[in-house]
Amino acid sequence: MTFEMPKRLQPPAPPGALLKRVDELPQRRAHGAAPEGDHPDYLALIRRLPCLYCGLEASEAAHVRFASAAFGKASGLQKKPHDKFCVPLCAEDHRLAKHAQHNRNEEAFWIGIGINPLLVAEQLWAQRHDFVAMYHVAVMAIANRSKK
Repeated sequence: MTFEMPKRLQPPAPPGALLKRVDELPQRRAHGAAPEGDHPDYLALIRRLPCLYCGLEASEAAHVRFASAAFGKASGLQKKPHDKFCVPLCAEDHRLAKHAQHNRNEEAFWIGIGINPLLVAEQLWAQRHDFVAMYHVAVMAIANRSKK
């Protein structure tokens, strides 16, 4: 019994054909240009919303950092997430207090207050052109949170 050697489906590529072309490389940002995903006007609106933890107004824009495939959000160490993954938290609940988002496990923080921050962030981003609708999203998130 003899076996035939497998045949190639297509001929091998010539040397260098698989290298990236110089004219097709991604362009670098100009020095001082805003990174992709920065939306300062949107963040200013987020800062006017009530804190999702305590309801205090004059919040900070808190970026949600954990990953979720359901929301198409990847996580990268030392990388700021896209601004569409921001929710309002006051300075105490965002970074200053012992229980703050940045001072403990972030997922545990959100589970503890009964809010899915990625869902709220998605709803806020969808209403980014209507501040009254954004305010309504934040107030409803506070009203409907479930304590665990």
